[in-house]
Amino acid sequence: MSEATKTRGDNTAGNSERNTPIASRAATPAGSRSSSKSRRQQAKEAIKKPFSTAKRWVKWKMGDGPREGGGVGSGGVDVGRASAGFDQAGEGAGVSNPSATSSKKTWAIVAGALKKTLSGAVPFIPDPFKGPAEALLKVIDVFEQAKSNKEGMEDLKMRCNLLNESMAHAFKRRQDGGEEDLYESIGRLVKGIHDILLDTMVEYSPGVAGYVLVEDNAESLKEANRKIDQVLQRFSLENFIAGALVLSDVHRIVKDQEATADRCFKKAALDKLKPVPGAAYNSQDLTKISACFEGTRVKLLAGVGRWMSDPTGKPIYVLDGIAGIGKSTVAKTVAQRAAAIDSLGASFFFSRDHADRQHASSFVHTIAYQLSVCDPSYGQAIATAIDEHPESLHTVMAQQFSTLVAQPLCSLLEQRATPLVFVFDALDECTQPDASDILSLIINSVSKLPQVKVFLTTRPELVLRNRYQNTSLANCLHLQEIEAVIVDSDIRLYLDHHLSSTKIQEVFIGMECASWVPTAVQKKQLVKVSNRLFIFASTAIKLILNPYGLGPEVTITGVLNLEPDQAMIQLYCKVLDIATPGHILKPSQHWNQWLASFKTAIGSIILLQYPLSVKALAKLMNTNSDSMVSILRHMHSVLAPSNDGPNPTYKIHHKSFPDFLTNSSHCPKEFWIEEHKYHLHLAKCCLQTMNEQLQFNICQVPVVDQYKALATLPEPNQEKLTEELKYAICNWATHLDRSNLEQFDKDIEHVLQEFVRTQLMHWFEALAYVGQLDAAIPIMQMALTILFYKAIKEL
Repeated sequence: MSEATKTRGDNTAGNSERNTPIASRAATPAGSRSSSKSRRQQAKEAIKKPFSTAKRWVKWKMGDGPREGGGVGSGGVDVGRASAGFDQAGEGAGVSNPSATSSKKTWAIVAGALKKTLSGAVPFIPDPFKGPAEALLKVIDVFEQAKSNKEGMEDLKMRCNLLNESMAHAFKRRQDGGEEDLYESIGRLVKGIHDILLDTMVEYSPGVAGYVLVEDNAESLKEANRKIDQVLQRFSLENFIAGALVLSDVHRIVKDQEATADRCFKKAALDKLKPVPGAAYNSQDLTKISACFEGTRVKLLAGVGRWMSDPTGKPIYVLDGIAGIGKSTVAKTVAQRAAAIDSLGASFFFSRDHADRQHASSFVHTIAYQLSVCDPSYGQAIATAIDEHPESLHTVMAQQFSTLVAQPLCSLLEQRATPLVFVFDALDECTQPDASDILSLIINSVSKLPQVKVFLTTRPELVLRNRYQNTSLANCLHLQEIEAVIVDSDIRLYLDHHLSSTKIQEVFIGMECASWVPTAVQKKQLVKVSNRLFIFASTAIKLILNPYGLGPEVTITGVLNLEPDQAMIQLYCKVLDIATPGHILKPSQHWNQWLASFKTAIGSIILLQYPLSVKALAKLMNTNSDSMVSILRHMHSVLAPSNDGPNPTYKIHHKSFPDFLTNSSHCPKEFWIEEHKYHLHLAKCCLQTMNEQLQFNICQVPVVDQYKALATLPEPNQEKLTEELKYAICNWATHLDRSNLEQFDKDIEHVLQEFVRTQLMHWFEALAYVGQLDAAIPIMQMALTILFYKAIKEL
């Protein structure tokens, strides 16, 4: 990864008290400061003298096994002792204006606790940070001599207590990997605190001890406290994203927004935005994408956290990689953790399986809407922009972003104490030229916003890769280039959890194979055959633990015989083989019938614009739902049912499965799904559904209300607007557009003519009731274009 370069102004909290997580108390104006060069130099030299080991509170050793009071073995950190100071310091935290004696006692507790933790950290901190760490211990000694009872000093004590908490909690949380990143992060934290205090003392005081003894140093303390806030916030942000801290650890440090009863600003103007609800990281559509399994991707997430917390770093982080390597999982983890600490501005997860998530038409609307929910002040600013410039809702994307987001929010974003991150996943699944337009918007506009960072994932498609690799604003990490030993370790951890005896017993309860567990050798072989693809490990586990399959022992044996270089393709072939009924002879009429039903069910599911329930899908495709469920029950390793009820909705686990089925070079010939052919079949089914179910006044609106505005009507009766009909009226033209014109036959022409002749006005009415009337014109334009080209080809 290329070295970060500074691309924007300093990361300051500005003048907003609302955006300062640890608010500094008021202070009196500063008095005169020393200008004596010799004294400043003496002060600096005094601080930088090596700290005597005899003054340390605790002696730490490496490699001498666990210690009394808690600890770890060789190479670890004595967590029991490191965190003991934090437990002792709780009494003094938050005490406001105590007496001089009480203040001195409180400071002694805080300083002692901090020195314990810091002394324990010194042996593990990387060499470049050891000097500042030891010098900071000397500075703490100086503070212990303080007799001042000024408010600024009390604030400084509180921050020292928070410094102790931050380090102690980080030590507690991270003992199962990633220690090097943690120690380096603690080193940067200690150096940052040391530099702040050293610079302040040298600049403002005639001597080292004078910093806490002189009565006119209120502004010096206030400025030091503000800078310490920023350093602590960056440390907490970095290590929370990395997984080294949990939310309770950072709650007191990283908190950009005030707690309010209603975080979402509500105004009618925001209703004019048309966001894509399924694009957000926490939407129902994205439940199939899980966050990183605990303990995995530690080093990667540590790097992301370091990038997010670095105010001088590049504003864009691009994570690219081949299909199935885990990009979306990382993106969801980053979005999830950023949202937990109010650092997520917006997220958009593109998907070629959903029409509204594969185009740029609603991209800016979605960002603006999510930002308005993110912070009430952002919502107010965006609503005002909409009221003043309503035409901007329909302008080109760059102008939309400038008017609805950049201009109204720029001054507000400058006041943030921590960065706001935008997470965009799977940009390659957005159609061209929309994907390139969005990437240009990210580089030229989104990344230029103050205090904003963009985390982007994509497959390394050539047209996109050339753009993001040639901008100085982006860090790029190729996920497949992460060391094999690190990825294998993550996959092993994942397998150990999901193939534990407890998990196996839960799946096969009451069955003979419930007592089966894979051997250590089998799990090691499974890691090897996974070839660093998390999707392989995930699919293999689902296949092995399928209660309708061949049994775990037989299945894992078959999986382990796959060739690592072709493992993903061969694994999907095995999924199809297991799904094939063993009692059907091939070739036979029975086999042909089953295969046609199988391809209809699977082909429709992978090509739908959004998932439908089994019963709605069966009605749309004019087939039997029981037959469809019987087929799909053997496909749970690649198709996830949303519930265990009688009418589940099946969603694709990973896009590599549709890629496999629609690739004639990889998929067995009999199972190959010819996209154009099945899109045409879906278009025909949609037209037939509309011809059968559409009717005048489908929502049974009373005669007296039929000419009233739709918004003024009471809740209409939508019983006859079935799930399959709603899908058909919105997506028939999309499937027609993606079909092959040469495959048009008399049947499709007949149903299309009937629709135009008898149902066109009813279609407009139904679109209005489902809130999609504005889609009528583009749909008609699409259909007319298709028919025009068909007519031209026939001439």
